[in-house]
Amino acid sequence: MYEKKEHHIMNKNELLEYIDNNSTAITIFKDKVRAEQEAKNKKRQPAKRWNEAKIERIVNKYTDDFISNVYDKLYKGVKANRNTPRDKWIEFIETNEILDSLEESVSMMEIGED
Repeated sequence: MYEKKEHHIMNKNELLEYIDNNSTAITIFKDKVRAEQEAKNKKRQPAKRWNEAKIERIVNKYTDDFISNVYDKLYKGVKANRNTPRDKWIEFIETNEILDSLEESVSMMEIGED
């Protein structure tokens, strides 16, 4: 079987996996969104409260939006196109210490009512 891994491009899910495996940014982000959603949920009338599954769906949606945003910014930074290899993305991320700044900004992020 021919494996073209070294020329593999980076898609959004792979970026999520890469960030999740190499930093705590995603975990921190999800924890913040979850805490905010649970706080909102406590304010709802008991009959209107969401179950855990619904809260997790919201957490996952916010995370997906967050990763889309990071992906779009990195895409421009890497000057990527559909064929840009994954290695080039990782090199850009490491050279520019993207994971450190991502962790820092997520740690300082306020999630909640505007």
